[in-house]
Amino acid sequence: MATNPGIEATGTSAEFRPEGTAAKVWAALTATPTASVMMIADAAGVSRPTATKALSAFAEAGRAIRTPGGRSEEGRALPDTWAPVITDDVRDQDGITHPIPDMAADAEAPAGPGTTDAATQDSSTTAISLPDAMRILEQEADRRAAAEAELARAQAEEEARRQQAAETLAKARLIEDRRRALTDLLNAVTTTYAALLTDDEAAFTTGLEAIYSGAADVRKVARTAQAKASAGWGSSRDGDRSASRPLRPDVAAHLMKHPSLAFTANEIAKVLSRSSGAVANALDTLARNGEAELVSERPNRFRAAKPQNA
Repeated sequence: MATNPGIEATGTSAEFRPEGTAAKVWAALTATPTASVMMIADAAGVSRPTATKALSAFAEAGRAIRTPGGRSEEGRALPDTWAPVITDDVRDQDGITHPIPDMAADAEAPAGPGTTDAATQDSSTTAISLPDAMRILEQEADRRAAAEAELARAQAEEEARRQQAAETLAKARLIEDRRRALTDLLNAVTTTYAALLTDDEAAFTTGLEAIYSGAADVRKVARTAQAKASAGWGSSRDGDRSASRPLRPDVAAHLMKHPSLAFTANEIAKVLSRSSGAVANALDTLARNGEAELVSERPNRFRAAKPQNA
């Protein structure tokens, strides 16, 4: 009969000394009696198949007993449990006492007729329990949340870094453009001044054009940082300048164009592209002059005044 690797013992319980991985499983089994394969494997620090193989060998050697788990009150299958046998002889399921079998028996030998493979019988112990599954899912949810937070933080840092790099690059470009514009202007002034001293009229005239162009370039790059703000301010000023055009005739014409409708100052201002305050003043003046009438308040609505003979 072949020797079972990792298990060496004589006929007494005190002399049962498994070796290698089997020794770890035996120590875990004796330390945690009435435990499942999962618990024994975790305690021994081995895989479940390895623990199952060792426990099956212990059972065949008469050193371990497997108890079916049955089912819980909810009908869920419970894992089988294992317990060590620390006696000089073993009692089988029929209550018959047998001496401890030869430990040199091969645990992996094919089972005889009418027997069941222990690894197959204990396959339910490898199934994960519901509490363990819930714990794993909770841990995974926490891990995902932490990972998402870390990714969001890294992305924000990267966007901030890119923004800072873009601002630094834009500032460096602006400085370089200003230096070039000033250097070109200085070169034009120097060349033109030299032409003046040599009484070179043609070079002097050409130099003056270069000075005018260079000065324009300097003004352009000097105002680059305020370009957007200047554009927005200038557009509003342009609207104010157009306000010098008479407004009341345009407001009266709009009311006459729609005699059955009443308008707010803001509505007419959008149509005429004028300020709502100026339109409101024009409507008040038209109402005092009898050219318009106030038909409602909050907001004030005006319509064209009806002719007296209407």
